[in-house]
Amino acid sequence: MTANMHPDPEHRRNRGFLGFDSSALSPRDSQDRRQLRYELDLNSWNLRIWGVAASGFLTDSYNLFATNVILATISFVYFPHDRWCGLVINLLTLFGSVCGQLLFGYLADRYGRTRLYGIELVLVIVSTIGVATSSTGYGGMSFLALFTWWRFVMGIGIGAEYPLSAVITSEWASTQSRATMLSSVFLMQPVGQALAQLVGVWVLLGQDAAYNLHDKQCGLDELHHEECKKIIDGIWRIVIGSGAVPAVLAIIFRFFLYDCGLYTLEVKNKPGNAFRDTQRVYGMPDTSNGMTMNSPITAPVYSPQPYPVQFSLQDLRNYFIKDRNWYYLLGTTMTWFYLDVSFYGFSLDNRGTLADLWATSTRVPITPSLECWESSLPGGKSLVPQWAEIGLPTWQTDSTHPCNTVFETLLEQSKQYLLTVSIASIAGSACFIFAANRIRRRQFLTSSFLVLMVLFLVTGGVYYGAAHTKAAPATVVLVAICHFMFNFGANTLTFIIPAEIFPTSYRCTCHGISAAAGKLGSILAVLIVYGINTGYKSSNRQGLIFLLFATFMALGAVYSWAYLPDVQRSVIVDDYEEGFAPDGNGNGNGTSSFHRRRPEPRRRLETRNLEELGEGYQRAKLEGQLITIREKWAHGKVNLWRRMRGSAGGARSESEPRS
Repeated sequence: MTANMHPDPEHRRNRGFLGFDSSALSPRDSQDRRQLRYELDLNSWNLRIWGVAASGFLTDSYNLFATNVILATISFVYFPHDRWCGLVINLLTLFGSVCGQLLFGYLADRYGRTRLYGIELVLVIVSTIGVATSSTGYGGMSFLALFTWWRFVMGIGIGAEYPLSAVITSEWASTQSRATMLSSVFLMQPVGQALAQLVGVWVLLGQDAAYNLHDKQCGLDELHHEECKKIIDGIWRIVIGSGAVPAVLAIIFRFFLYDCGLYTLEVKNKPGNAFRDTQRVYGMPDTSNGMTMNSPITAPVYSPQPYPVQFSLQDLRNYFIKDRNWYYLLGTTMTWFYLDVSFYGFSLDNRGTLADLWATSTRVPITPSLECWESSLPGGKSLVPQWAEIGLPTWQTDSTHPCNTVFETLLEQSKQYLLTVSIASIAGSACFIFAANRIRRRQFLTSSFLVLMVLFLVTGGVYYGAAHTKAAPATVVLVAICHFMFNFGANTLTFIIPAEIFPTSYRCTCHGISAAAGKLGSILAVLIVYGINTGYKSSNRQGLIFLLFATFMALGAVYSWAYLPDVQRSVIVDDYEEGFAPDGNGNGNGTSSFHRRRPEPRRRLETRNLEELGEGYQRAKLEGQLITIREKWAHGKVNLWRRMRGSAGGARSESEPRS
């Protein structure tokens, strides 16, 4: 046998960063990679890959944002006057997401994407069952402790989905369809938000039809209070339990997916498996156009020179420090961090915020003049008088309508969320899908941050003038526009770009780190909103949140402008084809000396492929791109100096006397 059949144990390790010129690849591997890219780029938008990734992302979005539906019902049953309990639930869920993004991002690069793809859904399914069956048990077990534990586990599964779905979609997509497929997967986030609200409304109406909730005056009267608790307790359990259904369907699809050929070839060094799995998904490539198809070798050919070893200290130092690709990671982490501070500040557990924005009158004091001060039920006793001393319960988020029952409050919350957040977010994501390849995505990310900054400043100003008046709908419209712009720009792009610009060996890890930074931003947002709402007693305190979040948008614009590369290039296309030049008789055979006038060349955007983008900062610098504030500042000073010298030279030439 040859020596190649008994490779050194060093060669059994995963390959790391291939270099800014891919010099770590052998000539044969480079040829195989070009052929693999050719086969991938023969295809367009793929329904199978999208369905596998989108189903899981829908599940995770549903379970994460179901918090907006279930917290009011849980508060009514278990802690009606403790506001900090909702904060703990949100923080533990988000912290679990941070852990899942970091852990599964690393594991997916180390062991393969599809070996991990499905485990996170198992976590979601098991934790969903755990959350839905949480109780006080026999002997006074803490419901909050058990509930938050299972939400933490669920958060791990939710977080794991981000790097896995993004990177698997990115690597399986063709170069031209990559952005549209990624944005189509991300569309499932606002769809999942809306679905959680719709399921909540459906369950609520079903319970009302079965038990006549509305007439029992749940939340306002003591007569049916215990019965109302049992009914409401069932609502949130059904809503949460329903999240396991799409997870079960999604996990079935994932049994029929393979690691993308890029990962198998570049990292695992198995070219035969790479082509086999690619052709299992897309079929044999069409060779009728004359393209020569080389037969990949089934066993890896090991080069006598050592190749970079994935996750070794030397390889990490070469990629992040020596080649200075930490610039890219800084750009993706900080843009996602600043984006999520504002996004989750308005999207996660924002029941009180939305009620305040929709209010067209000031807070109604709890006094005997209220119609619900006395019970309207025979033999009943109103719970409202005690609110005058201890304040409104946590489930009652609308202080302008304190006489609303739990049933009415839940319906109103869902209506406000769907009209203000969900519809605008879905519209923004859908519009981006059509615009993804028509705009410069990196530049548009910066622009969307700046637009959001202006929108937050305008919304904050309008809020201060229109809050709690008949003009309050103006603020609601502006908030809806903000949510549209979130998903039409920064929210979608912070998900897409980290799945494009890192090398295959570290793509999942870096996407997971970037997403985890975003979730840390969301944790900060939850703390900021909670702190302002509990510590700042002004009736117009929401305006401060708008103005504060505008600052984060400005910082996001700086980092996206300074530290991210262009994922597209502008190319000149010449539509003139000699074969179609008309002859003297107007025929298109191109044989006559008479030719029509040559049309002007036009420019179009061309998306860079993953292999080129993965070569990192040094490759971008060789192409003339400017990364970091220092480089852009130096370039700007040079251009300014040249313009000033040109202006001075022109002025001197005009002042010289003519002979």
